[in-house]
Amino acid sequence: MSLELFIASLALTLATVGAALMYLRTITRRVLVLQCGHDTGAEFWLRSADVLALAGSLILVLAFGGAASNADWVQQIRLVLGLALGGIFVTVVLVASNVWRALPDTATAPAAAAAKEAV
Repeated sequence: MSLELFIASLALTLATVGAALMYLRTITRRVLVLQCGHDTGAEFWLRSADVLALAGSLILVLAFGGAASNADWVQQIRLVLGLALGGIFVTVVLVASNVWRALPDTATAPAAAAAKEAV
């Protein structure tokens, strides 16, 4: 792999992951502030998710994104985008599943409150 293709692969990974993190940051902050009750806790989890997404995507690209010395740029960009998006996907699944588990069960909460009032 040429140095230019390697640097372009890393830059494309950082740009892709950075764009996804910027898109999710505002709503994720709101949800985390509600969950944590304080902005400091939310900031910690946001930064942790940022590092997880960036490091995970870069590890995938470095481990599996190698191309032969005569690699086609289009194939390399396709591979790098797939790996970077895969890293983002895994990070979002991890964060969303943990937030989902922390939410109160809204389907049973009204029924439980009504049952307490009836007794």
